Amino acid sequence: MITCLRRALCPAVLAFVLVGCPATPPRRVTLKVASVGDPLSLDPAAASDSESMQVIVQIFEPLVRYRENSVGVHPALATSWSVSRDGKVWTFNLRRGVWFHDGTPMDADAVVFSLERQRDRNHPFHVPGAFTYWESTFRQVRAVRKLGRFTVQIVLDRPFAPFLANLAMFPASIISPTAMRRLGPRFALQPVGTGAFRFVRWNRGRRVTLARNRRYWDGAPAVDRLVYEVIPEAERRLSSLQSGTVDVVYGLAPSDRQIVSLHPSLELFRVRGNNVAYLAMNTRRPPFDDVKVRQAVNHAVDRQAIVKLAYQGLAVEATGPIPPLMWSHERRIQTYPYNPTRARQMLEQAGYDFSRRVSFHVMSTPRPYLPTPMLVARMIVRDLTMVGIKVDLVVRPFREHQKATQMGEHDMCLGGWFGDNGDPDNFLYVLLDQDNARRGAARNLAMFSNDELHRLLIQAQQTMARPARERYYRQAQRIVAAEAPWVPLAHTDVVVAARRVVHKLQVHPTTAIYYRKVVKR
Repeated sequence: MITCLRRALCPAVLAFVLVGCPATPPRRVTLKVASVGDPLSLDPAAASDSESMQVIVQIFEPLVRYRENSVGVHPALATSWSVSRDGKVWTFNLRRGVWFHDGTPMDADAVVFSLERQRDRNHPFHVPGAFTYWESTFRQVRAVRKLGRFTVQIVLDRPFAPFLANLAMFPASIISPTAMRRLGPRFALQPVGTGAFRFVRWNRGRRVTLARNRRYWDGAPAVDRLVYEVIPEAERRLSSLQSGTVDVVYGLAPSDRQIVSLHPSLELFRVRGNNVAYLAMNTRRPPFDDVKVRQAVNHAVDRQAIVKLAYQGLAVEATGPIPPLMWSHERRIQTYPYNPTRARQMLEQAGYDFSRRVSFHVMSTPRPYLPTPMLVARMIVRDLTMVGIKVDLVVRPFREHQKATQMGEHDMCLGGWFGDNGDPDNFLYVLLDQDNARRGAARNLAMFSNDELHRLLIQAQQTMARPARERYYRQAQRIVAAEAPWVPLAHTDVVVAARRVVHKLQVHPTTAIYYRKVVKR
């Protein structure tokens, strides 16, 4: 076309056509994501909820990160690493030419600052808290040292097999020391990392806005703006997706998923989840200090019905804490088939007081592992009532529910977990070891304590050979099954809905959704 114009037009006119007419500016691409709730914190060291994590993984990066479709790790801010023969000294070579969003360099000083802040309670920017989960995750670290501008050494007090997998978790993200020193506590509201997207604005309770990092070391994203819109109601999230108001939705109600799968303009992304949902019984309080009562409750709950009705088949029944896709999952363990008659008999044999009432704490907020917590709770109450257990429901939003159960205020509670890495330690030790049953910061919501289980889990942490670790974890699962501190409910799939104009969306088994490669057409 231009060739034809050159032949037909005089030079003056041609100059106007080619130069005088302004070029069409490139289209700015905004991707909108519907979120179930508002983040609690955007500081990787302080966050533990899914809504915070989804934003944090766009802004920050650790030394290593998970592969796209698995929990195997590969380089991120570190390009390579080595470990000493005794398993106690890890040396990481850092990626050069990486910059924080504030223009300061990512180097060994930043890594030392970030990781020391996690493990050292005397660090000036340590996040205060009573034995927080993240602090306990890194407590085997004795020192983080700078060996050169782009070389870091991490010294452990003992061999710790899950260590590399733990370093891929979002709390191990490397932050800008300059921004932290400048902002202090406000860093949680104005985060600065090295990730594919940089922070722009947080309108509390409404939205979080990010912009692409044009200097991102792994290639700038194609999306200019990434906006998280807080839409608590499942029905409104679906209608927003159908109308095109938002582009991506997670936390769909199970009943809405069929609508998405049949809609010509929408697409459903589904991956096997690294998770578990469970009913925890507080083993420190009667009547659940009696193993016979706990076993009876296991027989009373109809897990198959819960999976079919509450999860609409997008989950599998759980027999224990370890998901079937994870190595060391033990299939040959004691199970408790649904048998209300047997449950009632066991309660009578245990001398259960059928006049007493027990508190059952439930979150009202949907979670990735419990998309319909109130439906699950009502089904469990029905099952328990059938065998004579009187239940008082205590329903709270997730944050309040979490605080109450970590304090041990419940007799029973609904809980769940998405594994932060691909190691069984992240389920068995975190959720069921006595170290994590400390009142006020408990992750072990059953408040369960068993010396033999503790011994096995510590041995598994200190053993680098995977076959030996697998034996320890299988033994541990058999102990948990026999002692029955939980009723394991389900392992659910990770399901995300998006408009068909969205391509290359990465949905990870850890529930993280990555947008660094997304193209919107």
